[in-house]
Amino acid sequence: MKTTASLALVIALAIGLSSTAQAERLRYGDYMPQGANEYSRTAEWMGNEINKRAAGKHTVTMLWGGTVAKVGEMPTAVENRVIDMGPLVTPYFPDQFPINNAIPFFWPQPKTQAQLGALMLKWHDKYPAFADELAKFKLKLVSVRPLPSYGLICNKPVRSMADFKGLRIRSYGIALPAMLEAIGAVPVSMADVDGYEALSNGILDCSPGDPPLTVGWKWTDVAKYYIDVPMGASWGHIFVMNLDRYNALPPDLKKIIDDMKQDYLAEFLSTYEKSIKDTLADWKANGKVEVIKIPEAEFTKATLENPKVQAVRDSWIKRATAAGMPEADARQVVEDITQ
Repeated sequence: MKTTASLALVIALAIGLSSTAQAERLRYGDYMPQGANEYSRTAEWMGNEINKRAAGKHTVTMLWGGTVAKVGEMPTAVENRVIDMGPLVTPYFPDQFPINNAIPFFWPQPKTQAQLGALMLKWHDKYPAFADELAKFKLKLVSVRPLPSYGLICNKPVRSMADFKGLRIRSYGIALPAMLEAIGAVPVSMADVDGYEALSNGILDCSPGDPPLTVGWKWTDVAKYYIDVPMGASWGHIFVMNLDRYNALPPDLKKIIDDMKQDYLAEFLSTYEKSIKDTLADWKANGKVEVIKIPEAEFTKATLENPKVQAVRDSWIKRATAAGMPEADARQVVEDITQ
């Protein structure tokens, strides 16, 4: 009887220890301040949602404002397990992630924000090269955040294509500088976190962004003209997790993370749609920002007929195949983007 009771106690302790060992504490790091914009607010939603679905067994701690990694340090921070998860702004790393930078080589382009999100998830499911490229740096895709259609927030009015000539406009990646040069502007390489100071002190005349983003970064405090140009949506951020960390997770938490692929994207898109409508309505009501529309045909002609812009678009297949993607897959990706 005593032996049976002792055995039961040992089994109970073993089960308890096993349960404790399976409890995971994940660290999510973000270069943005908490609640600053749709990106950080929906990232917080994801962290809260993981905690909710895990019902207290597993938790995600959210670390904000670049306290553990700045925007340019994110892939390295996740790779080296400084944090377990974080946002990767792919256009800032065109040479490190050429395959996952497919869409930023095609500005301007006609796809919507939702269409781009669906495409990127489809590509990750269909073409192994996308995941393989991330895996080289011990990264795994969790979900995606496609940029909505961008315009330009400027500290001076731009009322015609001629007014772009000589303007200093924030830039990054490869396609955006070529597009800006095509309209006569001067691209200035800079991360979005530095945009406010640069716009306020005249280092920049304009910065690309969607309406909510310009408000979130407080650019509209120092720049009062939003130039509506048909740049189209683009690829911006993907959530990544350390691959080794993911592989070591218990099955229940893996499923929660896997479900974020579609669930987070849906939350992000719905949040952004509402925010764009609210921001434009607010601008119209209070007159804080003047929206100036540039004729679509003029902008498209100046950009898509430019040899440098076309050269950038043509270069992605070469970059992708050099990085290990089969040429047939790369050509299908381009067709998906441009059709």
